[in-house]
Amino acid sequence: MRRLALLVLVAAVLLAVPKVVDLNALPAQVSDLIGAPEADRTRAVVVRVTDGDTLKVRLANGSEKDVRILGIDTPEVYPEMQCGGQEATAALATLTPVGSRIVLVSDPTQGNRDRYGRLLRYVHRSGDDVGLAQLTSGRARVFIFNDDPLQRAEAYRKAERGARKADRGSWAACWG
Repeated sequence: MRRLALLVLVAAVLLAVPKVVDLNALPAQVSDLIGAPEADRTRAVVVRVTDGDTLKVRLANGSEKDVRILGIDTPEVYPEMQCGGQEATAALATLTPVGSRIVLVSDPTQGNRDRYGRLLRYVHRSGDDVGLAQLTSGRARVFIFNDDPLQRAEAYRKAERGARKADRGSWAACWG
C-alpha cells in the first residue's frame, strides 16, 4: 500500500509538470498503476522456463507454481514444435534465467488462473516487463482472453505493432 501511495504521489508530481515529463516514457509498472486498481505483487525465483510464455517458479513459502505470462502468446514447443517456439523459449530463458529473482504482478481486470491451473501474472525482472520484452523482440503476439482487455493492452499492442513493422523475431521467420 505504501508503494502504491508513493507511486500515486510521484504520478501527481509528474502530472503537475507535463511539459517536462512524458508520461508515455514511464516504466510500464508505474504508468499502469496510475488510476488503476491495486495489483498483487509476489516475489519468486525461476525454477524452470517451460516455453516462451510459461515459467515454473518457487514462492517465498517454498511452494512451486506454474505461471502463464499475461497478455502474450508464443509459438508452442509441446506437443509439437511450432515455428519460432524454440527461439521464444530461449528468449524467455535469457530474460528470466533459472535462479533469477522475479516479481509476479496480478491484473485486477483478469482472472487469477487459466484453465490449466497456472497463475496468470505479468512478470518483472529488474523492473522490466518480461512480456513487453517478448513482444518487442517479435517472439510473442498479444493475447487477450475472451476479449477482456488487460490493463497493459495498449502498451502491448504498440510493442507488437513495432515488432511486426520491423519484421523482428517470428514476424520475419514465421508470421510474415
